[in-house]
Amino acid sequence: MNVALTTPGPTRERLLAAGREIMLKEGFQGLTVRQVAASADANLGSFVYHFGTRDAFIQALLEEWYAPLLSRVTGVAEDVGTPLERLRRSVLQLIDFAAENDAFMGRVLMGAAAGEKVARRFLASLAQRHPRVLLSLIAAAQTDGAIVDEHPAQVLCFLMASVGLPRLIASAWHGPALFKGSIGSTMSRIARDRNYIVQRLDWAILGLTPQGS
Repeated sequence: MNVALTTPGPTRERLLAAGREIMLKEGFQGLTVRQVAASADANLGSFVYHFGTRDAFIQALLEEWYAPLLSRVTGVAEDVGTPLERLRRSVLQLIDFAAENDAFMGRVLMGAAAGEKVARRFLASLAQRHPRVLLSLIAAAQTDGAIVDEHPAQVLCFLMASVGLPRLIASAWHGPALFKGSIGSTMSRIARDRNYIVQRLDWAILGLTPQGS
């Protein structure tokens, strides 16, 4: 579902800012119309004027959170360099965005897992956004002979599993500790540390090259 965003104004921005803060502290369960309006020092009429419904508000909140990532990935994909170089830089944009939005991303994932329908629709829609940009770069790198000639979606799955899955688990998992003691803290640190993530990315790219496969 695509929502036409209202022209930004002070009240609208306060509502969105309040929504972001509530989401970080309480997750989707705290995003009631009344709580958002009260936290933004706005009345219910203003909320309805700018967003109409809770679902439309959540959709706008998620879209405005995500928009910078799509812009960054698209910008790098259209920049100079070989397709493989641009693919690597595009994945780095995902890495850095995830680091900057660690807690919010975890809330979105947990909300979707708990059945929040807007979060589920939003996550489902992502397949047609930045992954399409990455798939295009993968196909171009394959045309260059820089990476193995397998299905681009398979290549993308390999990259994301190597690079993003450990951090995703570390960010979104809120259950009992998966590992106990020092090994648990070490695994969590390595999953989140940018230097280790970039190392996994470079290993993955090396494994995808014809000579590395």
